[in-house]
Amino acid sequence: MDIVYRYGKTYYINMTNRCPCRCVFCVRNGTRSLGDAECLWLDRDPTPEEIIAELSARDLSESKEIVFCGYGEPTERLEDLLTTAKMIKGRLGKDVRLDTNGLGDLINGRDIVPELAECVDRVSVSLNASSPEEYLEVTRSRFGIGSYDAVLAFISKCRKSIPGVAVSIVGGSIPPESEEECFRIAERLGVPLRVRRCLLRRLSGPDVQSPVLRFSIVATNVL
Repeated sequence: MDIVYRYGKTYYINMTNRCPCRCVFCVRNGTRSLGDAECLWLDRDPTPEEIIAELSARDLSESKEIVFCGYGEPTERLEDLLTTAKMIKGRLGKDVRLDTNGLGDLINGRDIVPELAECVDRVSVSLNASSPEEYLEVTRSRFGIGSYDAVLAFISKCRKSIPGVAVSIVGGSIPPESEEECFRIAERLGVPLRVRRCLLRRLSGPDVQSPVLRFSIVATNVL
């Protein structure tokens, strides 16, 4: 199992496979790996010490930040996320980014933004949709129809407490008019929106059950 992987010049932490969503476009539905990883499906959740040891064994010179983003939602392991983030900043001297579905408050039953603000420099939140109903259809969140409002509230709180905040959607997963509405929502929230386009390419082999989703940023709004 891979707990740290490189994608481009950036290193990512894969700390859990747990997630409250089953997004229709989720990359893990199409492949077991990304970047230089062989397999991002975990046998068990790694400890903060194991994560730091793996990062310390890598050449991080070209990685401007370390990103919590793997085959699961990082805030499912909030305490270990916070511990690891503080170790990254203290021992490795790197900025920390969290890629999240924005449901951390619901997952943990409390407002987690003040804790994140102590050790996270940037947050990227998956907005995914333009309405509560559309969000539930796309993400199939176990928290139900209230999930979308929770995500919007999380983004708003992060905007006030964390230096860098952005949101994203996957282009083609919602209608064009919904994408346009997402830009307006992001503008009202005061954050940039990034659209990731799905590019499908077919792989072969015993572990491949569906096309692999490849993402590229094709549009952003301007603050």
